Amino acid sequence: AARIDSVFAAYQRTAGPGCAVGVYRNGQVAYSRGYGMADLNQGIAITPQTRFYIASTSKQFAAASLTLLAMQGKVSLDDPVRKYIPELPAYANAITLNHLVHHGSGLRDYLGLWAFSGRSMADQIPEEAALDLIARQKALDFAPGTRWAYSNSGYFLISVVVKRASGTSLREFARANIFEPLGMQDTHFHDDHAMVVPHRAEGYEPDGKGGYRIFRTSYALVGDGGLYSTIDDLAKWDENFFTNRLGGGGPALIRALTTRAVLASGDTTDYASGLFVQSYRGVPIVSHGGSFIGYRAELLRFPTEHTSIAVLCNDYTAATEALAKQVADVVLVARFESAAANPGTTTAPARTASEAVLSRYPGRYELMPGVVGTVERSGSALVLSVFGQKMTLAARSDSTFDTPGLPGTFTFRKLPNGRTGLMAPALGLEVPAPPLSPVPVLSSADRRALVGRYASEELMATFVVKDVNGKLMVRAGYGDWLPLQPFQRDQFTAGAAKVTVARNAAGRVAGMRLDGGRMRNIQLLRTGSS
Repeated sequence: AARIDSVFAAYQRTAGPGCAVGVYRNGQVAYSRGYGMADLNQGIAITPQTRFYIASTSKQFAAASLTLLAMQGKVSLDDPVRKYIPELPAYANAITLNHLVHHGSGLRDYLGLWAFSGRSMADQIPEEAALDLIARQKALDFAPGTRWAYSNSGYFLISVVVKRASGTSLREFARANIFEPLGMQDTHFHDDHAMVVPHRAEGYEPDGKGGYRIFRTSYALVGDGGLYSTIDDLAKWDENFFTNRLGGGGPALIRALTTRAVLASGDTTDYASGLFVQSYRGVPIVSHGGSFIGYRAELLRFPTEHTSIAVLCNDYTAATEALAKQVADVVLVARFESAAANPGTTTAPARTASEAVLSRYPGRYELMPGVVGTVERSGSALVLSVFGQKMTLAARSDSTFDTPGLPGTFTFRKLPNGRTGLMAPALGLEVPAPPLSPVPVLSSADRRALVGRYASEELMATFVVKDVNGKLMVRAGYGDWLPLQPFQRDQFTAGAAKVTVARNAAGRVAGMRLDGGRMRNIQLLRTGSS
């Protein structure tokens, strides 16, 4: 117990938010405890019975609801989504319910679209508005089933399908078919933002002054998130993966929920039904995390060990996945030592990179739209800096590297133009990232050419670009003004978006294209020069 408590030492306080932890072993709650405060206004401490918003950890419950609905014969997972949601464009004829479950739909992420349009995630998003926003998109990001790309749109649409096919809301369907049968009395899909939730933890974020402020939203859509639960209730859900009591019992439901998706290419992803199926320190794991508006969550299962770790936090800065794995390091130390001594596969030993390798690969690489990874030499090693973190690249060959804590490899590959690109599947980069040229310097004429108004039918928003003391700024709708920072020639970054200038045959600015996060190729049409 003391070693587990030490993992949460930073949260053992009465003046800040914190976390609850549960260790489940062989069908029992082996250890549970709360650290920190559930409500700073009222001075209420966190306990294993405190209710937390678990964000995307909710997805497994939405997937289970849809799978149970299929077992009842009310839907088929091979049905096209337009059978239940005909409002979607014709391109959705190729999207099946399975594609929604396995993040293979190609749909743009509606939460990202909402943010790109200048709206706040603290706002209430009516179900009709979210559905209309998804339906306004003129194209998919890729053909259904050909790629894996995490999309909240798919899981929100699952909630709509459940409602229309069952005649009851996802909240009610899950209550009747999952929560009540398992005795999860303190768990529900929160589809009414004004609903009173007893024993709820308030969500918090740092206030920049050494304290915390409430991080709250009126958002109440479900499917992609939306579940409130407790450490004690999640123990009952977790145990059902070992002895299923839902849908008539038997292994069929659990097998369906934990079977990884296969792409059209025949490649297997590491995502099943609202669950990642991977390994940690050589031991199989099934897991999913969550992060949204003041809350963080992680439910980490070791199926071969009949052991699971749940970590729920109301501090938005909490690294719940890392905390859960640190607890696992304590609980399963002997198992990890055994796995290290008897690895199932052989990895090529790390070797010292040659002088030629150390000088060949340093540079800036675009790992995803507008996101730069910098490879630098550090003594006799290469270091990749991305997302504010530095990762040492251990050489396995002259072109292949790996790094502790991330699965897969980093591979430098020659591009058709003779330059060297970087592939990093662990970062979602399946095609080589091209190296970048130096950041361009804009003249006053360059800036004047971009100043103006741009409209997006897909986002239902107008974008304004202005020049403020020699620096370009952009605003979407009534959102915040953001710096429009030069990135490459005719390419900029603004917040989480990459902005690419579109020019007409005469070379004049005709519009822009937005890419970023879980969205691609959103077109903006220039409507005015001021």
